[in-house]
Amino acid sequence: MLALQDTKFGSAVADWLMSEKSLEHTRSFDNEIVFESYGVRVRIQTTSPELLEDAERTARKALLDRLEILESKEAEHTFRISADENETMYLFLNGEQVSYDKFHARFFKFFNGILRIVVAEHARDTVFIHAGVVGWRGKAIVIPANSFEGKTTLVAELVRNGAEYYSDEYAVLDRHGMVHPFPRDLSVRDDEFRETDVPVEALGGKTGTTALPIGAVLLTRYEENAGWNPERLTVGQGIMEIIPHTIPRIFNTKFSLKVLNTAVSDAIILKSPRGDAGQLAIKLLSFFDNFIYLAKIT
Repeated sequence: MLALQDTKFGSAVADWLMSEKSLEHTRSFDNEIVFESYGVRVRIQTTSPELLEDAERTARKALLDRLEILESKEAEHTFRISADENETMYLFLNGEQVSYDKFHARFFKFFNGILRIVVAEHARDTVFIHAGVVGWRGKAIVIPANSFEGKTTLVAELVRNGAEYYSDEYAVLDRHGMVHPFPRDLSVRDDEFRETDVPVEALGGKTGTTALPIGAVLLTRYEENAGWNPERLTVGQGIMEIIPHTIPRIFNTKFSLKVLNTAVSDAIILKSPRGDAGQLAIKLLSFFDNFIYLAKIT
């Protein structure tokens, strides 16, 4: 797969792009669906019924089937998918080509990711944060982090120790700051960074089903041999740390900040690198038990 912004082939690529832009106009996108997810209307158009079936299947997986097919043809964002005679597939978003690939699984994996981002950026009355989330004793533990910083590993260990699974991808906040489940299969990477989708049941865990207030925010990343020595942050400091992980921060800044402030106003916010996730998970849940107990009696 090749995202166009990463190409480095100079004028040859410019010529190639022109030919592919013409492909958008010469091929007929006769197959389409329009759906709404989290208040965002998306159109998918393809050059064959088979591509449309694959695209809809991918969309349902990406958004956990939380979409409604509409009769209306009006949409805010349009994806177009075509394939040429060499079976190379091309992906367009709002008229701009964003990727191409000969490999079906890799192409639709990219589509899965970019579709989620588009919906997360523009969702109505909802703020998506790139974070892992578990539920514990009626509170959400939110772990904002970039990819490859170990959030899925920590989420998995917390689930193995009894926490309810909410997400390894997004903390989904409503306008009142409550966290809703986004329980896709955990995306577990091996030592060579190959991803495997693992259902929470395979970890002996269960999925949370109700919205929870945030009880704790963990700002952490894996570092070999690191000790857990957390600094407690103020709400203001915590929000500044969370903002870079907040997906709609550019498109809906004011609303995002308002929701973040509401969401973490009563949370304990801790920052520290961590070592082994298994050992830390046990310590964290014990710590939160004590913290919740003390909060009840004071």
